[in-house]
Amino acid sequence: MNKFFLSLLGLLAVFIFLSPLSAQAAAYASPAGKDWLPNGFLIKPVAGGDVYYVKNGTKSKVLPRIIELWLNEAHYLKTDLIVKLSGTEMAKYKEVPAVNPLYIGKILKAPDGKQYFIDNLLRRRPISAAVRGALVYPSRNVYPTTATHIAQFKLGPTITRTDVHPGGTVVYFGPYHGGTVWQIEEDALGRLTKRLYLQDYIYETQGYPWSSQILPISAAELAKYPRGLNIERYPDGWVVGLDANNYLVQSGTLRLLPEAIRKAMGYNANYILRVFPEFLRRYPRGEAVTQFKTLTVTVSSPLASAAPAPTTASALVNVRPAIRTLISEVNNIYLLIYGYEATAAENQFWVNYLYSGEVSTRAALEAALKSAKATGKKPALTSRTAPLSSDIMKSKWFPYLFYFVHHIEPSEADKDYWYGRIDGGKNTIEGLGGTIQYIKETYGATRR
Repeated sequence: MNKFFLSLLGLLAVFIFLSPLSAQAAAYASPAGKDWLPNGFLIKPVAGGDVYYVKNGTKSKVLPRIIELWLNEAHYLKTDLIVKLSGTEMAKYKEVPAVNPLYIGKILKAPDGKQYFIDNLLRRRPISAAVRGALVYPSRNVYPTTATHIAQFKLGPTITRTDVHPGGTVVYFGPYHGGTVWQIEEDALGRLTKRLYLQDYIYETQGYPWSSQILPISAAELAKYPRGLNIERYPDGWVVGLDANNYLVQSGTLRLLPEAIRKAMGYNANYILRVFPEFLRRYPRGEAVTQFKTLTVTVSSPLASAAPAPTTASALVNVRPAIRTLISEVNNIYLLIYGYEATAAENQFWVNYLYSGEVSTRAALEAALKSAKATGKKPALTSRTAPLSSDIMKSKWFPYLFYFVHHIEPSEADKDYWYGRIDGGKNTIEGLGGTIQYIKETYGATRR
């Protein structure tokens, strides 16, 4: 009977869900079509001028002062990362309001002196000079601009609190070199969390200049924010190198980027980010970029090569899709509840807890984790040989065991048959599971 109760060991592979784009459209670097650069690229005219952020075939202006401070203070990035286009090419991109991710965390100053903090939801939030000073935002994080530009951002609530920072602020805790860097993030309900950057390359690619915007924070304030998910993915538009291949980052996935297309796009090879490959291997894979303008490149596999899955991953077919999803999210859920990373042993226990059928919903898993945190004791697995009530066997364990054996949900006829067997004495997990397996192996059927 032990075939029912195998444990999964170690971390599980990420499940990849591909968007329902046509095969041709999926090969483009931009959702706008084959003639456009990818979302997140920065462009400027060859002859000089303003820098723009690309999204869906449009361009959104970035204030020159933002580019200047960001790249002057960056450790790894310089101005040659910006793609230069001819005037004709620049004109093809429709200009839209100057609202894009490079403004997050900046304070825009109107001609009348009023100041507005741009939060992670891209809202302009009025902030007084006194509150700004109390929150210790440097004066260099204030960017003068026009009232018309500021009005392009949707209006958010005024910032009045001085004991916590608004979403979009990046802070560091500990020594200037060797401390930890966090992003304060606010959700649509106004709840603040702290998210740890797992590498400093990531916050640099998000447009945060170091001394002008990243703030020191006390242990007391840092403790006020609940823990959010770690930040380990680059934003859209950056190219990374893993093994022998280069990939375009889009929506948290890696898309194989042939060298000919990278060159045609004008992306500088100096900024193919190859550091910390252990993080890059965890990205899901998207469709390869095989078409750009008139250029078409054939690749051996449209998905390129994904990181190899653990040998135990095949066992996931034994549990329902919802359980597979929860198994892939165990570490993230654990992090949110405990406030720190799960060890390999903790991951193994909670994966096995799910795989063994103890819980089947996120709410139930969260409740079990919270109870374990509060009591200091992990929940025990249900005995496989002790008799259980017929209600529990029918509502919980029969559906789990039936799917484990047949990889399908039971029909009404299956339920009628097996409910009768439960009422007739098959009231243990081992007994019922073994009988379901026996009938499948002996008769090739779900019931007799």
